[in-house]
Amino acid sequence: MSKGALHSISVLLKRRKINVFLVFFLISFIVWTLVKLSNIYTDTITMKVAYTNLSEDKILLGNQQNMLQAQVKASGFRILRQKLFKKEIEVDLKKVSKTKTDDIFYVLSDAAINKHLYQGVEILRVSPDTLYVKLGKNVTKRVPVVHRLKVQFQKGYNLYDSLRIEPAYINVSGPEDVMAQIDTIYTEKKIIKNISSNIKEELTLLENDSLDRISYEQYRVNVIAKVEKFTEGKLTVPLRVRNLPKGYSIKLFPNEVTVTYTANVSDFNDITVNDFAIFCDYKSIENTENSFFIPQLEKVPKKVKSYRVENQKINFLIKK
Repeated sequence: MSKGALHSISVLLKRRKINVFLVFFLISFIVWTLVKLSNIYTDTITMKVAYTNLSEDKILLGNQQNMLQAQVKASGFRILRQKLFKKEIEVDLKKVSKTKTDDIFYVLSDAAINKHLYQGVEILRVSPDTLYVKLGKNVTKRVPVVHRLKVQFQKGYNLYDSLRIEPAYINVSGPEDVMAQIDTIYTEKKIIKNISSNIKEELTLLENDSLDRISYEQYRVNVIAKVEKFTEGKLTVPLRVRNLPKGYSIKLFPNEVTVTYTANVSDFNDITVNDFAIFCDYKSIENTENSFFIPQLEKVPKKVKSYRVENQKINFLIKK
């Protein structure tokens, strides 16, 4: 027989020995596992709590216990099955017992968990041993919405009026203990840039309760504003004096000041010198050594977006 044939037979026999070894190893492992799983063990299992049959006019208050831990005794098979096929523990709120407090109820954890365990699983201890449930009224109230939109305009553009929210108020519903703490609903933060046209931006409302126990009648609002081009203007406004004592006369140097302002193009021609009022108040220098007034701009038209008075020191000559 050739050397090549002998080599092939040798390789085949080695592979066959390996396969036989793997089969016996697998059988041994299965038998060992079955023996182990047939033994009795004590272990801890965790189960989720689900509250059912809540009446429409009631709602769960506070932070409810939503997990139970049970120390159980059973065969390895039953414990493994219990862990692999977990069941929710349903707590029927129509069958809970009342405490001395009006809105607090309870159910014993053993009773709640027992019917959700597979047959042959013995309960040794449950933590917590009692589930307490606080029930309250579902409250609805109207709450103002505050936007968190920041706007940046192209050069030469600005708001014609203010940013406004539609709707400005929304109905919010939830547990009375949570609703007592809610007086404002905020939107998401957002920045829009290079604005040169009217604004209409949709924003999402932020959730106020991490446990998702409150609901909004709507979850998005619009922020709206009119945008226009603006321009700069200058007006010479005469100064007025007030609180001058009787029997005195006063002369101002200068007796008028320049006001530089910005306004929307559509309003620019409607703004006149009569829309401004600038005073020098005698009381501001009375009983002082000041030799000048600081003019006070006290009347500005609403259509003006920004302004400044060019002359900040007004000299005077007073006679009796």
